[in-house]
Amino acid sequence: MNNFEYSNPTKLVFGKGQISKIGQLMKDKAGEGAEILVVYGGGSVVKNGILADAEKSLTEAGLKFIPFGGVHPNPSIEKVYEGIDIARKNNVKAILAVGGGSVIDTAKAIALGVPYDGDVWDFFLQKATPKTALPVAAVLTIPAAGSEQSIRVVINGNGRKLGIGTPVIRPFVALIDPEYFFTLPQNQIRAGVIDMMSHIMERYFTPTKNTDFVDGQAEAAMRSIMKNGLIVEKDPKNYDAWSQLGLAGSFAHNGYYSLGQVEDWASHGMEHELSAWNDHITHGLGLAVVTPAWLEYVTPKNPERVAQFAVNVMGVKPQETPEKTAEAGIEALRKFYKEMGAPATLKDIGAENVDIHKLAEKAVMIPGKLGNFVPLKAEDIEKIYALMR
Repeated sequence: MNNFEYSNPTKLVFGKGQISKIGQLMKDKAGEGAEILVVYGGGSVVKNGILADAEKSLTEAGLKFIPFGGVHPNPSIEKVYEGIDIARKNNVKAILAVGGGSVIDTAKAIALGVPYDGDVWDFFLQKATPKTALPVAAVLTIPAAGSEQSIRVVINGNGRKLGIGTPVIRPFVALIDPEYFFTLPQNQIRAGVIDMMSHIMERYFTPTKNTDFVDGQAEAAMRSIMKNGLIVEKDPKNYDAWSQLGLAGSFAHNGYYSLGQVEDWASHGMEHELSAWNDHITHGLGLAVVTPAWLEYVTPKNPERVAQFAVNVMGVKPQETPEKTAEAGIEALRKFYKEMGAPATLKDIGAENVDIHKLAEKAVMIPGKLGNFVPLKAEDIEKIYALMR
């Protein structure tokens, strides 16, 4: 296990009817009468009244606010630029994101860009390191990305989908009301469940040894996600199941499951190239295609770890070799994705004609390699994409 430092200053406000508290929480951070940029997506938060409730709470706290809607899945740098311009012109002191991961990531990128003299895209190209950002708060409406407690942000721009991590954008408060998830479309339910599980897997598959404590926490969380994911797939208004998923999804990405160990992120990197190639590909559903293929490719390099996942997470009985146990675990994962109604191949997500050679080259363009569990070069990634056909 490696040395580490961990600090998570996000205040988690969880449960029914907590939206009334967001105004005072924003006031405590931004100050009396401050101007707040309220970032949101499409019409769902308007139709279901969540946005109105958030704005009512801001008004009751004596805060001013500017609505900034229209954020789409796989959020764009152009939308971020628009938000930065509005925030600067109105002397915005803090940002409130009301939505899922795309909305929260857009809010974070705006928060980075407002105090920065250059182009905020510099951070994603690793040309500059963030030093400061406006405070960000999040009202979660889709449990999936975990951005409401994380130091990470992912944005699409110039044909790439790039992410960075910096403590200055970790939200100071995250509000989670499981009732907000009752009206999610089936596609978003399955994508969210797969995404939050993947966030844990990206940390669980590590080359670091002697990580028993975190392993046990991660394995329990993944089992809980699968169990409750299947429940809400059939019963979308099950409050208790959504409570477990809301909590698991938020902790899946806040750094807890990577304490003292190296993270991987190869599956996310490969999926990001797919949804950058076509931003209509839902991230979580892309991961359902990528992850089993990645596991199949890397198992020969570290079959023991994949076998541990197979037994402790997927419930597979140990077989005569770690390789066979791992293989059974990968098939069990595919079966779970199928039960969730997720796609299994590139064709299923409309990517059967993608140029996998170009995709693989782009995946390693900035870091030079992808992943740490098994470091991957472009030729490895191309072979993994080929397994997805």
